[in-house]
Amino acid sequence: MLEDQIEQEVVERAEQFGYVTRKLQWKGRKSAPDRIFFGFGRCVLIEFKAPGERPIGHQAKEIRRLQERYSEVYVCDNRAQALRLLGIPA
Repeated sequence: MLEDQIEQEVVERAEQFGYVTRKLQWKGRKSAPDRIFFGFGRCVLIEFKAPGERPIGHQAKEIRRLQERYSEVYVCDNRAQALRLLGIPA
């Protein structure tokens, strides 16, 4: 399954469940996580990857930078993992 397919399925399910979601892009910077999910007292950032892939380079550094500042930032390479992190039944 491709990264875009995983992302789209999670976005659709999250919105059905009541989350508001937006695509992310940092102005003047690279390596923003793919999506931000708002709902249920949480703000969760997710970087979607194809199965078995991991972030590298600037992207990995940006995710660590955000996590070190106590942000909920995750890397997900499958639909079930992302839904579980958001507390959504698969």
